[in-house]
Amino acid sequence: MTDSKSQPPPRNSNTISSSSRLAPPPPYSEDIERGVNEISPLYPTNPAEQSPNTRSLSAYQSTSTSSSCKTLRTILVFSILAIVFTLYLHERTKSQFILDSLTWTELTPSNRCLRYSTREYSTLLRGVPSDEDGLKWCKMKEITIHRIEFKNPAHCTIGVDKSGTTRVYGHWIVKSNEPRCMTMWEDFRDKAHISLFSLGCAAKGSKYRRIEAQMGNYQPLWDNWREMRSTTPADYEGHHFDRPDNCERSFFGGVTGVWFLKDGSC
Repeated sequence: MTDSKSQPPPRNSNTISSSSRLAPPPPYSEDIERGVNEISPLYPTNPAEQSPNTRSLSAYQSTSTSSSCKTLRTILVFSILAIVFTLYLHERTKSQFILDSLTWTELTPSNRCLRYSTREYSTLLRGVPSDEDGLKWCKMKEITIHRIEFKNPAHCTIGVDKSGTTRVYGHWIVKSNEPRCMTMWEDFRDKAHISLFSLGCAAKGSKYRRIEAQMGNYQPLWDNWREMRSTTPADYEGHHFDRPDNCERSFFGGVTGVWFLKDGSC
């Protein structure tokens, strides 16, 4: 009896003892508590916080965009170059077609010689399209004179004939095979200064002898005598002269060349 009374009654799970204390709450994570009050962004705002996969994806997208821009720029540059080259070929083909259709006619030598063995020729240019600049094509058209090819004229001029038609002329300077302009020095003679000791000398004690000659094949009405005498060479007693030392022109148009040769006897 004593043992049964001393034993405490069995504890019912539904019965709460007034003398028992509340158990402490279970442990919790600070991250869980912080997540209740804070809203985390979907993607990290700080690039340093991005995951390796995210950084790799961003780098790939950036590289892909840069490569696409370079490809587009390259295509654009090549397209522009192709257009420019096509236009150039078209213009060149057109120019060559016009040049091939042009012809020089009425080759006419000038009555006037420009200088020794040099004469000017003029020619009429035909075949210029009505909507083209005749002077432009005149300066680009070649010609052959005396079997010598000239790439372009010395200059071009425009004239109008009696019918009012505009004509384009090319002018050429031909420097060979022009017998009409090949002046010469002939009838050489010593200039005789009548004195006791200086016959044929330029002056007494000058050490120079004076030689004179007449210029032949000279056309006074047309030729420029100054140009002709200064470009006509001479050969006398084994000496070659590109031009005379001096010239004199007579009242009747004749031209006399003067040379001074060293002569110790003078």
